Amino acid sequence: MSFLQHEIIQFGEYSITILNILLIVPILFVDFLLNRLWRRFVKKRDLLKKKVIKNLSRVLRGIIHLAAFIAVMRVLGVKLSNIFDFILAVLNFKLFSIAETNISLMTIIVMAIVIFIAAKLAKLMRNYLQTKVFVRFNIEEGLRLSLAKLIGYLIIIIGVIIALQGLGIKLTALTVFAGVLGVAIGFGMQSITANIISGLVILFERPIKEGDMVRLNQTIGTVMKISLRATVIRTILNEHLVVPNSEFINSVVENMSYGDIRLRIKVSVGVAYGTDPYLVREALIEAAKATEFVLDTPEPNVFFKEFGESSLNFELFAWIDNPSKRFITESDLHFEIVKQFKARKITIPFPQRDVYIKQMPE
Repeated sequence: MSFLQHEIIQFGEYSITILNILLIVPILFVDFLLNRLWRRFVKKRDLLKKKVIKNLSRVLRGIIHLAAFIAVMRVLGVKLSNIFDFILAVLNFKLFSIAETNISLMTIIVMAIVIFIAAKLAKLMRNYLQTKVFVRFNIEEGLRLSLAKLIGYLIIIIGVIIALQGLGIKLTALTVFAGVLGVAIGFGMQSITANIISGLVILFERPIKEGDMVRLNQTIGTVMKISLRATVIRTILNEHLVVPNSEFINSVVENMSYGDIRLRIKVSVGVAYGTDPYLVREALIEAAKATEFVLDTPEPNVFFKEFGESSLNFELFAWIDNPSKRFITESDLHFEIVKQFKARKITIPFPQRDVYIKQMPE
């Protein structure tokens, strides 16, 4: 019995012993079992569709939880009139200390509430700045997004500082934890830190912005979202890739929408030897003019590239006003070139070789 009466934890005037734990566990099990049986009963008979039964089920489950709570309080020796005192004692129980400041469950809850409010306020401020303030000053969309995110992060940081100061934790007292955090970053969080710093560089320098079409290695897609750690890219196959921000800083990235969003596309084609090259140029120019998204200015150009092994090789250059139209325009150009060549009886050859036998074996 002395072992069962051994005190495990003390909440103010209230203590919890091993015997209390052994008695509380069956109460919680019965609470879980009764609620499980009731849910299975109403679900099996499909009674939850009735609003009255649904409300009754909520009331009954609440009563079961309340009864279990009262039973636990009685096991701990807490009178009904002292329940609030017990809850306050639990909330104010010291978990650990930071710079001579006691951290309790109440402290953590208050910090969480302040940070939550700061995050909600940051979201509202971002939306307000993007839709109301920045629009009036004709700020570019990509810059609006970057500035709004930076201001949102700043509001969250201010909320954290206010929460720490309100709890009596001085920022200068956190230098020890900052040192420990620095060691942790040095050993295990290098990549995360590099991605966060790269995210800040992207937001400030803006080599890419949301809405840009980029090519990273062999992947082509549209930048959908830029966060501190990673950037989301939607590929031309409608796949969403989460790319660490350091990839955009340490790798060569082709931004097709940087500065002038117009893009020049190239289509290579070969024709049979003996074909009039001026007729080929005419056909390619007509194909470009007949394609929907090709711009009239700058005008499309045709270059006679080389004399190939089996063909005369030409290149058609045309301009489009948006990188997102690149692939559909290239496809339409191919269709139109085949149509123009067919109308002019221009042949696109395939590689072939002539073999001459000097002497047949006996």
